[in-house]
Amino acid sequence: MKGKQGDSLARRGTKRSLNRRILSNTTLNILVLVVVCCGIMALSLQSLANNILLDSLQPMARQSAKTVEANVHMLADRMMNIAGDPRMKTASAAGSGGTEASRPDPAANRRAVLEEAAEIYEFHTIALYDLNGQLVQGIDAAPKSLESGFLALLKETDNLTIASSTGYDGKLGITMGMPVKEDGKTTLFVMGVYKYDILDDVISSINLGRSGMAYMVNREGVVTAHPDQSLAMGRSSLAQLSGGNQKAVERVTAGETGATEFSVDGEAMLVAFSPVRGTQWSLVIQIPKSDYSHFINGAMLLSILATLAVLIVSILLVLRLARSISQPVKRVTGRMVALSNGDLHTDVLPVDTGDELEVMTQTLDATLESLNRYISDIQQVLTRVASGDLATEPQVDYRGDFVLIRSSLRTITESMNETLLGFRAAADRLTTMADQLSGQSAQLHQASLEQNRSTEELVHEVTNVKDRLANVTESSDRTRSQTEEITRRIQSANEQMTALSSAMDDISANAQQITKIAKDIEDIAFQTNLLALNASVEAARAGAAGKGFAIVANEVKQLAAKSAEAAQSATAMVNNTKAIIQTGVELTADTAGSLRAISDVSGQISTISDQLTAAVQGQEAALAVMEARIATISDIADRNLQNAGETEQSSGSLAKEAEALQIHVRKFVLKGSDER
Repeated sequence: MKGKQGDSLARRGTKRSLNRRILSNTTLNILVLVVVCCGIMALSLQSLANNILLDSLQPMARQSAKTVEANVHMLADRMMNIAGDPRMKTASAAGSGGTEASRPDPAANRRAVLEEAAEIYEFHTIALYDLNGQLVQGIDAAPKSLESGFLALLKETDNLTIASSTGYDGKLGITMGMPVKEDGKTTLFVMGVYKYDILDDVISSINLGRSGMAYMVNREGVVTAHPDQSLAMGRSSLAQLSGGNQKAVERVTAGETGATEFSVDGEAMLVAFSPVRGTQWSLVIQIPKSDYSHFINGAMLLSILATLAVLIVSILLVLRLARSISQPVKRVTGRMVALSNGDLHTDVLPVDTGDELEVMTQTLDATLESLNRYISDIQQVLTRVASGDLATEPQVDYRGDFVLIRSSLRTITESMNETLLGFRAAADRLTTMADQLSGQSAQLHQASLEQNRSTEELVHEVTNVKDRLANVTESSDRTRSQTEEITRRIQSANEQMTALSSAMDDISANAQQITKIAKDIEDIAFQTNLLALNASVEAARAGAAGKGFAIVANEVKQLAAKSAEAAQSATAMVNNTKAIIQTGVELTADTAGSLRAISDVSGQISTISDQLTAAVQGQEAALAVMEARIATISDIADRNLQNAGETEQSSGSLAKEAEALQIHVRKFVLKGSDER
């Protein structure tokens, strides 16, 4: 059997050489490390490139937006100059001197201003409009009226306003409006539509990568400027250009400055955006990520090739190291295989490497020598013990952990000595105990009879306790059902009180609304009274012609007084109602609190009932267990009664065996005794 085990070890050592294991494991570890590093490097390069590009695009978008803003400001300054031209004012404002015939014609002056502006600046059209947005004067087919949203924004800002859309009469242009003021009041609106070339020059000059572009959108997400003018003319949306990326659309239309990445038709895009101040537009720069990916791929390929070269060199170095280790280890392994087959005498071939392998070889040789010496001594001790000599001791000096073997041999002989001495004393005690067992058997029989009677009485008492516990369980169930019914009623009352409290809050809110309305009526009455007073004064100035008007003013004054009194009465009534409602709310809250307290007490009663039921059920289970155990005790008592007679018969046989044991023990030679 040992030979087969040794052959198996030898074959296994041949199949899995140390050289191959070192090379394969090291190569695998290096490959895993290379793959992981390449993956991390690829991800890092991609992330770094994205971050660098996005960080570069963001200031570029801000700068381009500032360029658009500067151009828009230039156009705005022109509009301000046009609106502030003195010839835009009426004749009375322009100058009051001279005769009626010598005064300048305001319409002619304004038209001259518009024609000069159209000739100097790049306008599609320019025109003047009144405060209702209707055309007053214009050139080049100006629209008859201003668009309602643009007019509302002009009135709201009362300053320079730029339309959010760039579409005009089937063309693209920048629509601007400016109020014309006289004596600080707006009298007209001048509206001009600049040609689209100003925006197109800025948008077309932004060229990034091979196919990057810039475009502008307004706050509604509609494209207002694009290198492809058909998209601006067709009012394409940012959602279409961004591939439906809603988050990017929200950030751009909210006027944020930032950068992001999204996919359009499966192609990754790097996008930066910035608002154009003073307008409702945002400039967006969009570059396909593929324009820069070839730089990243080239860097990754170069890194992978360099890593593979280092990997090949590392494998060659590991192979050389593995060979220098595997040959000495193979020698040591062969000797250890022989040791596992029981060969303790073959010499260990020396290894001169000057490292741990040489120390391991010397240690193996010393170990074999020590094992031979220890095994020989153990053989001698065991031979003497087998012959009955328990006074023998080991003769070899054991070292290190092998000292435990010597201690174990001494412990074994001493233990056997003590055991045999104990056997002698035990044989004597067994004889005495056999005599005592005979008398105790009779006492055991009588005790078993008394135990049977006590067990029957205990079973009867347990049955009575179970019946009483069943009655307690039934009463607890009825108490719990009644408590649950009380809880349901209280919950229903709580819901009704909640509804009542909500209704009281609604009434209180309505009362506050009525109070507000009454206050408005008082204010209207006060204003009406003032109007009536003014009307009376004016009627008095008119004399006889204003008498009828004075009577009407007096009636209006009386009506205002009555309205004020009625409003004050309504206010007083509402205040009284609010006080009553507040009292009702407080009573409702107190009642709800009482119901909640009752509900809590009911819940506590239900919990106590559940605990009582659980306790009773636990007692019933315990009694059932007690019945089973009492039955077991009764069976044991019967067996004890039967065994008592058998014990008396066995005591005689035990005495005979004790005498035989003493005879066998005396055959051994023990320490401190010459008896055999």
